Amino acid sequence: MSEWDEAQERMDEVDELQGDRLDDDFDGIDELVDPDEVDELPDEVRAGLEAVASAEAETHAALERALAETTRALEEQREATRVAVARYREALLAADANLPPDLVAGETIDAVDASVAAARQAVAQIRERVAAEAREHPRGFPVGAPARTSHGRSGMSAAEKIAAGLSERLL
Repeated sequence: MSEWDEAQERMDEVDELQGDRLDDDFDGIDELVDPDEVDELPDEVRAGLEAVASAEAETHAALERALAETTRALEEQREATRVAVARYREALLAADANLPPDLVAGETIDAVDASVAAARQAVAQIRERVAAEAREHPRGFPVGAPARTSHGRSGMSAAEKIAAGLSERLL
């Protein structure tokens, strides 16, 4: 599990704990204060309740802003990490031309390193197989196109070249 996933899980746990605590703090508040009786409360109590409600709203808004800012910062960090990992992958591929790009992948530096190790192992195994096959079945012919042979006609006259060409056809 990546560090970002762990951080996200921790944030979710904090959110759950905060939500549970808020729910516990306000359980039964409806039984304590009947909305119809609010008008009957003394001015001091009504002012206190309004102050508490206002403070709660301000706290809630501040927490929402902090959460939004933290979420934005987290997304920026995730994007920066994606870019850094992509650049790291490209640098590894540029440094080692023998690595097949299809085998080098990952969303974290550790994952890219693991895939590079696997790609290097695959390349080494393929090289070993090719070398073993070459040792078992050596080629009986040279690699590449055969050399051109000289017909020795460069010193012949045009009539001699025609005569030689016709005689080769008849054979």
